[in-house]
Amino acid sequence: MLQKILVVDNEKAVCDACRIALGPLGYEIVCVKENEAVARAQQDSFDLAVINTIRFEMTGFVIFKTVRQTTPGIIGILITDNTSLDLVTDVLHNGFSRVCRKPLDGRQLVEAVRETMNIAELQEDATRRKILLPLYNLGQRFIAAESEQAVFEELADAVLQEVKAPAVSVMMFDENTHSLKVVAYRGLASRYVENLRIKAGEQIAGRVFQSQQSIILNKMNQQLSPYLDFMNRRELSAAMSFPIVSKGRALGVLNVSETKEGMCFREADIEMLSIIVDQAMMALENIRTSREREENSRIRAMLEQYVSREVSNMLIESKQDLLDIGRVEPLTVLFADIRNSTLLVQHLEPAQLRVFLNSFFDMFGNIVFSHQGMLDKFMGDAALVIFGAPVKIESPNVAAVSAAHTIMVEFEKLRISWQKKNTVFAKVGLGIGISRGPMFLGNVGSSQRLDYTVIGPDVNIAQRLASKTGYGQILITDRVQATLTGTFPVRMQGSMLLRGMESEVIVYSLSVADLWQGQ
Repeated sequence: MLQKILVVDNEKAVCDACRIALGPLGYEIVCVKENEAVARAQQDSFDLAVINTIRFEMTGFVIFKTVRQTTPGIIGILITDNTSLDLVTDVLHNGFSRVCRKPLDGRQLVEAVRETMNIAELQEDATRRKILLPLYNLGQRFIAAESEQAVFEELADAVLQEVKAPAVSVMMFDENTHSLKVVAYRGLASRYVENLRIKAGEQIAGRVFQSQQSIILNKMNQQLSPYLDFMNRRELSAAMSFPIVSKGRALGVLNVSETKEGMCFREADIEMLSIIVDQAMMALENIRTSREREENSRIRAMLEQYVSREVSNMLIESKQDLLDIGRVEPLTVLFADIRNSTLLVQHLEPAQLRVFLNSFFDMFGNIVFSHQGMLDKFMGDAALVIFGAPVKIESPNVAAVSAAHTIMVEFEKLRISWQKKNTVFAKVGLGIGISRGPMFLGNVGSSQRLDYTVIGPDVNIAQRLASKTGYGQILITDRVQATLTGTFPVRMQGSMLLRGMESEVIVYSLSVADLWQGQ
């Protein structure tokens, strides 16, 4: 990397030596006279200053001190006729890294510059480690926090340790009360903080939260501050209020108080708070991201009991709140019932019956999901399916009847294969009822257990239709039939007065025989 050297030399001898010896090695040499040194240092940034003293060393000391005010990181070599022990001691006390004696040869100059640069790099590395190691340790402490509260407690401890202030409070915005409340504190009386609530824009913390701008209040020099009234507490000497911000959004406020007389806070303290808060917010975001991932996994596992994995992923990515959802809308429901299933209970061993039902429900669920239906629940030997929610589909009635068609055909294949093992299956069939109408879709239940389901007259109608079917028959209402447009071999069944219904329902049917003809 190109390193720039400022050579201060009224005689030009040292400047020429630097150009000859150091220029070929890649150093950029800028030569100036003593009266030009400070102005030139203000114009550009230099890594090293080589200063040639002509009359007495104090001139070089003053020049280097002034240059360092402009470029604090610059290192220096003093060129002089005098190399006494007292002078070398004064040189080092005045910030120089090395002293070289005249006459100066090229080899001596190159060695001095390289050695000085190496020492400076080592010092820079040591300083960097001194700064970064505590920050690394601080970051590790925050990352180790397993909850949001643990992050807040660690934040209060870190500020107390790094800023050395006697009182710290962490306030976070509470969405329920629309105010800031203390979530962690040090050095404050519990009676003062436990019930403290501050609205956005109120007092210092509320203003800092609203503006996202930090504030420093020092009693000794805040006479003109608009916040002077807040410094009237006798025990308070200085205070800082710093906004806690993550991804551009204000989450809370960090408050720091100093009570020792004459103590002041500076901008460097604000910078320290910024570093600490940034570390805490990264830990907080990690916890919230992890919690959101766990919640999504839980919701996904729940949804995949009802809908296909693709639909589950789509719902989660849409950010819909499925746990609090509840609304009335027109939907299509399918109710399937294994007819004469009591014979199976009587003639099959429980283990065999379980295998058959698992085979049936596995087939049933795959077909429902492939037609974008939501599997509401299994009920013994029956099942309830919803079409049209939570994912909207273009033709829910067609999807429901198509699914029923496929289910009926596949059930017959399954039944025939089991009939070869046990003749009781000759007397078993499947009935399906499909209805459509307005119904409530959402969570129903107690605070201990919720069931995401549908409620409405047409749910009962679908169930009653399934109970009225013959083996291998699908019964549908006129609302379902009206949108099929000749897609299926539907026959008029007539009006039925279903159990529990006050009026008759117009019913259409499809038979398994008709469906088999299409295979």
